[in-house]
Amino acid sequence: MTNTKPPVNEVGSAIEGGLKLAGDTFEQAASRVHEFHRAISDMPFKAVGTATLSSSKPIESVHNEITDLVYSAVKEVGKGVFNGAAWAVKQANQGLATQNRRPSRRVAAINSAINGLLGDHLSATRNPIEIKTGFYQDGHLLGLEQDELIQAFPDAKSSLVVFVHGLCCNEDSWFLYHKPEALHTVPYGPRLAHHFDVTPLYLRYNTGRSIEANARQFKRILTRLCKNWPVAIDHVILVGHSMGGLVSRALVEMLEPEDLLLQHALKDVVCLGSPHAGAPLARLAAAGEGLLDRFELSKPVSRVLGVRSTGIRDLQGGLGPLMTSDGHRVQFHLIGSTVGKSTGSWLNDTVGDGLVQMSSALADETGTAQRAAFSQKHHMQLLNDPEIYVQLEAVIRQHLKPI
Repeated sequence: MTNTKPPVNEVGSAIEGGLKLAGDTFEQAASRVHEFHRAISDMPFKAVGTATLSSSKPIESVHNEITDLVYSAVKEVGKGVFNGAAWAVKQANQGLATQNRRPSRRVAAINSAINGLLGDHLSATRNPIEIKTGFYQDGHLLGLEQDELIQAFPDAKSSLVVFVHGLCCNEDSWFLYHKPEALHTVPYGPRLAHHFDVTPLYLRYNTGRSIEANARQFKRILTRLCKNWPVAIDHVILVGHSMGGLVSRALVEMLEPEDLLLQHALKDVVCLGSPHAGAPLARLAAAGEGLLDRFELSKPVSRVLGVRSTGIRDLQGGLGPLMTSDGHRVQFHLIGSTVGKSTGSWLNDTVGDGLVQMSSALADETGTAQRAAFSQKHHMQLLNDPEIYVQLEAVIRQHLKPI
């Protein structure tokens, strides 16, 4: 039986948080419309002002004052309606009994996508739909006290494989493409646990926050987990997909002398399609925002494009090529892919795997990382693929013999 923290009423919390976010979104949309209105009205006023030696200035001031009042009223009333509804839902939610069942995967997926896009805002406003970072099992956040871990993992192993998902995803992404009738599609975690004495764990985190903030929180909870794990830990291997690889790498790079437990336990970091040198789509969004901000009429559109999370902004340049001098003998394994028919395809440095260029996924200036390149695989296929599994198994074999 899994011991997890009692779940809150899932639907109620989702509605409450969604209403709060809708209020914030309404306010932002009204602000962008206001700015667009002002940009349009400024053009004739400037032209008339030049022709009349600014004699139209009083009219312009009255116009601006009225429109400012109208838009402010619209924003406040609209946001107030949404926040009031959220408060009502919260009160009702507190009176509902909770059920110990697996939360809806669809709700969790939508929530993860929202966190990826606006997670820093959700964190700053303490929105109930912000993801609580931690290790999840059957959709529930695991408690990290020793008795809770003993109950959740009665057959705990001394070697852990921790899976860290990418942007806008959660731990369910590691179970994509699984077909019960096809053994080669069994997800990495259960498959590794079947062949080796390892326990798979799954991190869920708010991907809209900065990579550094997520790495620091990951380090704290991983340290706590290792301290309270039912048996002494020999090996910890991190497997990160996309942004998850960067968060895992950042954790290693911020290890300090007092982190003796993690220094001893962490052996390998596997990065699957991680944009170490940045992702082109993130750079394109930044370039588009900068271009639109140069013109008065398109500035409001630029503001809309600018409403993207810190996590997404961090993907513009990534962490740079691997230059880890962590001193803890952590071995990095960089895996990249291309949608092209061969790893020598011209597509490698254009579209790469569809989201990450191969040169970025394999960016290493240390000369120590183990690197592997694959063709005809898109970004999400790296989450569950027979050839990638072979690579993960090879990493495990460095430390353990098959069962």
